[in-house]
Amino acid sequence: MSDQSPVGGSPATGQLLRSPHIAAFMAIFFIGINFVIVRAVYEQYPPSVLSLWRWGGAAVLLLCFTWRGVIAEWPMIRRNFWIYVLMAFLMPISGALASFVAMEWTVAVNGAIIQSLIPALVIVIAWMVGLEKVGGRQMVGLILALIGVGGIVTRADLAVLTGLDFNIGDLILLASSFGLAAYTVMYKCIKEKPSPTVFLTVLCGLGGLMHLPFLFYELAIGTPMPFNLETSLSMAYVAVFPSLIAILLFNYGIDRLGPSRAAAYHYFLAPITAAAAFLFIGEKLLWYHGVGTALIFAGVFLASGSKQKDT
Repeated sequence: MSDQSPVGGSPATGQLLRSPHIAAFMAIFFIGINFVIVRAVYEQYPPSVLSLWRWGGAAVLLLCFTWRGVIAEWPMIRRNFWIYVLMAFLMPISGALASFVAMEWTVAVNGAIIQSLIPALVIVIAWMVGLEKVGGRQMVGLILALIGVGGIVTRADLAVLTGLDFNIGDLILLASSFGLAAYTVMYKCIKEKPSPTVFLTVLCGLGGLMHLPFLFYELAIGTPMPFNLETSLSMAYVAVFPSLIAILLFNYGIDRLGPSRAAAYHYFLAPITAAAAFLFIGEKLLWYHGVGTALIFAGVFLASGSKQKDT
């Protein structure tokens, strides 16, 4: 790769802008802000339809620039169509839509902390498909991370566990984390991928189509969908930043770093979301959030700390 930097900048600046580490971090930053926005407007606008704007809106924006590429790469897309359908289910539906819907029952901080489990889940799934190895250190880390998530989901109250009195939003977030982890591993494993922007166009387009039944349901029951300044800015943000920009950046990180190292940037999701939620919507961290986060971070550090096979 040439050291010539873009737009007359220094070579060091060019290398920084191409860094997969910076890309993965910024992807998580945009996703963290996304949690806060969805939580802020969920009482005004149905999260499932906001998620449709995220994927369908992103697809329309992308097609304005990538339609020639989609036509040129259509034979590859057609050959792998059902693989891409599965990936669209894992990311836009079981991953992103589920986390949007969960915000109706739980807080943004819980969403971020529970999804900090994703790096550990990536290791488990990568091990199951033979992409990586899991040793004793990784197993200890996974157990610690699961204990941390368990503490948050149960609110550190054994009565919640014995009475099965879980917050449904937290359970949905756990399922969402599995979907996002599976997508991370699958993206690394698939043998044929179009160019990044064409792949993202296909992913967003399929994801948008899968959201249509939720739109029809909300219309059928007469759910209000107001277009005011707050909801309009929210739609614009979710259509551009956590979809177009974040996924392009995160896919780049997966390609360059491997699934486990890229997923490890989910460490930053909890502090980013907690800070934004405190500043903008007044959420507070409780003591079990802090303890659970520490256990998750320690567990994921142990689980992803040793050298693993990423290719």
